[in-house]
Amino acid sequence: MTTRTITTTLQAEPLIDDGDMLLRRALPSAQRTALGPFIFIDHYRHRSQRGIGDRPHPHAGIEVLSYLLEGGVEHRDSLGHVDHLGPGDAQHIRAGRGMLHAEQPAGGRHGLQLWTSLPPDQKLVEPAYASFRAADIPEIVQEGARVRVVAGQVEGVRGPMKLAAPTTLAHVHLDPSATVSLSVDATQELGLYVLDGSLVGSEGAVIGAGALAILTPGDRISITATREHPVDVALLGGLPVEGAVLFSGPFVMDTPERLAQTKRDFASGKMGTLDGVPF
Repeated sequence: MTTRTITTTLQAEPLIDDGDMLLRRALPSAQRTALGPFIFIDHYRHRSQRGIGDRPHPHAGIEVLSYLLEGGVEHRDSLGHVDHLGPGDAQHIRAGRGMLHAEQPAGGRHGLQLWTSLPPDQKLVEPAYASFRAADIPEIVQEGARVRVVAGQVEGVRGPMKLAAPTTLAHVHLDPSATVSLSVDATQELGLYVLDGSLVGSEGAVIGAGALAILTPGDRISITATREHPVDVALLGGLPVEGAVLFSGPFVMDTPERLAQTKRDFASGKMGTLDGVPF
């Protein structure tokens, strides 16, 4: 049994901080392209109905994972889905060869939007949509700790979200000074993103909100909250990303040729339409 430790801590970049919205981006960064299959980590909190992706926009070559801690949002997409998400709900979009969606907040929100890069042989699969209600996401409850397993397996509990490659996503909540020890997949690259509060790092270092802590290999993790406040943390990662990671806005492909074709597919309407977009 080997317990993982923190090897590197990366601070998310505050892209918006205007009193209404705080939007932090932990990946991609100048220091790191991916954590397992995760190539994009956005952490947002806003007070008004102001949205981030409220206008119709496309995605291709990725899976989009959303996890809502607070608030509500309406989802619409070019596949014909209309859905409403609330606190504790999660969403999975397999964009594949391309689709459009839009999200309209019901009010203030706090949550995560994450992208994983589809493996090269699945970049052009048919798009798909799924959502998971808070009541259907299993929890691990220990003294001073609550762990919600959205995807992957943690402490023998498997989450309902199925992705293209082995992937872990869990929400860990700890009371002040609490510690939790959990078994995890030893084959995966894993990290901890601090949503609220602070963790105790190596040699007593404090790791606060907006930090992405990269973990060493191992089959267990141990997480401890500081004495002052509770902490909320996203445990995430998976098998290392496959293929090249080429970004062009909302499109992520593995070759320049595929990226160029994806842009043409969007412009010609092959990804579908939503509210007159792209025409």
